[in-house]
Amino acid sequence: MEDSNLKENFISAMRAIPSTVYVVSAKSGDERHAMTAISVVSLSMEPPSVLVCINKKASIHSILSKNSLFCINILSSEQESLSQVCSVSEEGESRFQDATWEQDEDYVFNEESLSNIFCKCVDTIDHSSHTIFIAEVKRTLNNSSNDPLVYKSGKYLK
Repeated sequence: MEDSNLKENFISAMRAIPSTVYVVSAKSGDERHAMTAISVVSLSMEPPSVLVCINKKASIHSILSKNSLFCINILSSEQESLSQVCSVSEEGESRFQDATWEQDEDYVFNEESLSNIFCKCVDTIDHSSHTIFIAEVKRTLNNSSNDPLVYKSGKYLK
C-alpha cells in the first residue's frame, strides 16, 4: 500500500498529537541561542538522559555538538509568548529581550519556566534534515506547579 501524499498525511498525523512545548537554549562565548521545540523525549534514568531533535537549519544547531551544554526549558501554560518569540525567523539576542533569562556558569535558561533541565551532549546521531542530540542530565530546577504549555493542530491548548 503506497501513500501518494505521505509527507502531508504524516504531518497531519503528528499535528494531532498534543505535545509539551520546550525552548532549548545554549550559548557559545557571548552568543546565546534559543529555539522552540517539541521533539524532546526522556531516554533513561541510569543515568538520567534525554533526546533532543534539532533541524540542521536552526541557528542553535551550529553551537550544539558532543560535549556542548544546553538547557531544556519546559514552558508553563503562561509562556505562550516566549514560545512564539523563539519560533520566529528573527534570531540571536532578539529572543532574549524577556527579563526572565538567566545565566548560570555555561548555561542560559528561563527562570520562569515550569522546569529547566541542564544537559551535556554525550552523543549525536545524524538523520536526514535533523540531528538527534543525546544528552545526560546534569541538574534540574522545578519552579512551578502550573500546567505545561501544550501545542496541538497548529495552536496552543488552553
